[in-house]
Amino acid sequence: MSEHHPSPGTVWARVEDGFHVGSRDGNFLGYIERRRDGRYDAFDMRSAVIGTFADLVSAMRTLSSVPTPAPGTNGILTIRENR
Repeated sequence: MSEHHPSPGTVWARVEDGFHVGSRDGNFLGYIERRRDGRYDAFDMRSAVIGTFADLVSAMRTLSSVPTPAPGTNGILTIRENR
């Protein structure tokens, strides 16, 4: 069994009961939804399923340990205003 360590800069917010979103260093990381059966589905930044977990903490640890690509690659956009 692999051990998951959250990356520094990861923040989780409860948007509503059973729905949490994560970010790392200001970039969207993914989200977690509680299922009707009490388990949790974790989704990455592209809404791809990462897995289903028995508890919220396990889902957060796993999703937090997924590497975030560098800005401008693999779907992460960085918007800058140039004047």
